[in-house]
Amino acid sequence: MKTFVRLVFALLLASCESYGPFHPNTATEPLNSIRGPSDGRYKFAFIEFGDQGSALDTSQRAAALNVIRQSQRPLLFVYIHGWMNNANSGDVCRFEHFIDMVSRLPEVTHGKINVIGVYIAWRGKDLTLPGLDLLTFWNRKLTGGAVAAQNSCLATINELALAAREPGKQVHHCVLMGHSFGGLVLSNTISHSILDASSTGARNASPWDMAVAFNPADDAIGTRQLMSELDYLYKYDPTRGAYVGRTPGAEEGAVTNENRPLLIVLQSENDQATGKFFPIGQSLANTVNLHYHWDSVPVPGGNGQKVSEGEFQTHTPGNDKYLVNFNVVPLGETTSPSGLKTYENRAFEANLRQNVRGRTFFTSEKNNGHEKQFCRGPEYNPNETRPPTGNEDWQRWEFVYTGNARVPCWIVRVPKEIIWGHGGLWSDNSVAMFGALYRMHFPLNAEGVPAPSQPVRVPRAPDTLRLNQDKLH
Repeated sequence: MKTFVRLVFALLLASCESYGPFHPNTATEPLNSIRGPSDGRYKFAFIEFGDQGSALDTSQRAAALNVIRQSQRPLLFVYIHGWMNNANSGDVCRFEHFIDMVSRLPEVTHGKINVIGVYIAWRGKDLTLPGLDLLTFWNRKLTGGAVAAQNSCLATINELALAAREPGKQVHHCVLMGHSFGGLVLSNTISHSILDASSTGARNASPWDMAVAFNPADDAIGTRQLMSELDYLYKYDPTRGAYVGRTPGAEEGAVTNENRPLLIVLQSENDQATGKFFPIGQSLANTVNLHYHWDSVPVPGGNGQKVSEGEFQTHTPGNDKYLVNFNVVPLGETTSPSGLKTYENRAFEANLRQNVRGRTFFTSEKNNGHEKQFCRGPEYNPNETRPPTGNEDWQRWEFVYTGNARVPCWIVRVPKEIIWGHGGLWSDNSVAMFGALYRMHFPLNAEGVPAPSQPVRVPRAPDTLRLNQDKLH
C-alpha cells in the first residue's frame, strides 16, 4: 500500500504543470515577452498571472505598455485564455494567428494601423496527465475567480486600454476577449467597472471599447445581476435604436447605440462543457457542500417574475433561458461579394469592409475543424501562409432579438455551424462573426474610415420615485 501511495504521489507530482512565467524578461533578454514578424505589421505580448492573481513578472506589463505607447494608431486586442491552456499552449498560436490575419486586412495596411495582441495568461492547465486533467475543473474555476477578484488583472486591463487612448493617438480601439474560464475572468473583472460610480453619482466610462466572452464557464449569477442593474439604468428606445438612461432628462452621453453593447457573450449551442457538464459539476458541488437553500430573485426585464437563484448558479449565462436575449439565425446560402483582397477566411474581410446592415453577416467556410490542424503548440510562424481551403460555403446569418431583457449586454446563442463546441472560438466562421460585431462597434464613416472611438457613459441612477410613479400610470 505504501508503495502504491508513493507511486500515485510521484505520478501526480510529475504531471503537475509548470507555474511559469514561460516568457520572463531577463537582463540578457529584456523583451522576451514581446514578439512579432520582422516587418513589424503586428506586435504580440505576454502578461502572466499566478494562482492568486499576482503578476508573475511585472516587467511584462511594462513591456506591453511601452509597445502601445510607441504606437500612433493602436488597434489593441487583449485576450484571456480558458481552461486547459496557459502561456505555453496551442491557444497562443491561435490568438497570434488571429492578430496576424487582422494585420493583413486592407483597411489595416492602408491605414497604417498598429495591430497589437496581448495574451493574458494564467495557470488554466494544472495537470498534464490525460484523464486526470479533467479533475481540475473545480480547482481551475476557483483560480479563475481568484484572478478576477484581485486587483492586478483589472488594473492591467485598465492601464493597457488607457495607454491606447493616450492624447495624440490618431486611432485608438481596444477590444477585450475571453474564453471559457477566461470568459469568467473577463466578465467578472469588468462588470464592476461597467457599473462603477464616482463620488458625484455620475458613472465613469470604461477605457476599453468592446468586450466579448466566448463560451464563458461561469455561473450566471453575476451576469443576471449585471443585466438587472443595466435594466434599472437603461430603457430601450426603438425609435432611436438605442439604450437610453431612465433618469428623466438623461444626458445625451448616456445614450448607447443598440449595436454597441457593453458586454457580448457568445455561446455555442453544442458546447457540452458548459451546457451539460457544468450543471452536473455545480450540482455535485452543491450536494457535497450541503447547499440546498436558494433565494428567489427577479428575472431581468421579467416584469416582476422571480425564480430560484439556483437556476442561475447551475447554468452559464449562454445556457440560461432567462438571460439569452439574442439568437444567430440562418438566412440561407449566398454568393461571395466581389472585390475581396484576402484569400483566407474571406467572410472576415467581407464583414469588415462595410457597415453591417440589419445585423446580418457572412460566413464562408464549412465548419469542419480544418483550422485545428494549424496550431499544434504555442509557436506561430508569421511567415507561413495558409492556402484557401478550396471548399468555401457562403452563408448569411442574422442576430435576432429573442424577447428577454433588452439591455446593453447581449447573451447570444450561436449555431454549431459557426462555433463548434466549447473550443471552437477560433474557427473561421466564428472569427468572421466576430468581424461583424467589430464593425458594429466601429462603423465606417462616409469616407469609409472607422469613426474614432467614443467613450460609453453609463447613466446616473434613475429617480426611483419618478419611476414608480410612471409605472402606476
